[in-house]
Amino acid sequence: MLRLEHRQMYRSNGLIDDFVLYGEPSDYLSFAKKIGAALHSREAETLSTESPIQIEISINEESQVLWTALENEGNFYPSIDAWNTRDILRVAGNPAVLEELRGFLVDLSGRARGYSYISEFSQDSSYSVDSPEWRLHVQGP
Repeated sequence: MLRLEHRQMYRSNGLIDDFVLYGEPSDYLSFAKKIGAALHSREAETLSTESPIQIEISINEESQVLWTALENEGNFYPSIDAWNTRDILRVAGNPAVLEELRGFLVDLSGRARGYSYISEFSQDSSYSVDSPEWRLHVQGP
């Protein structure tokens, strides 16, 4: 099961979210399968992690880019405590973009131990500039 770490980082443009995912190749294949399930069913799919944060994959037909954001169930934040307890990492894009992400994760699972960034995905595919950075670690068994 993937382990997801969330960090808030201060940058010149303000506070931003940053994620680190740790998992074995099979964990990244499970993530890719969840994307495939969302594409097949056209319904949101949820991937549990070892962390309090779960990953939700959904189709957004209008989105020409991959978009990710850390939110809560209702995407409503009446207090700083509500903001600090966000627990759903939403991943959305049109079917072609999600298929590209699925392929990227399958490819990542076949690599040796090491890490990659979601920006590697964005070299060939579009990733929203308003989305957080992801660091993806592939660990050995």
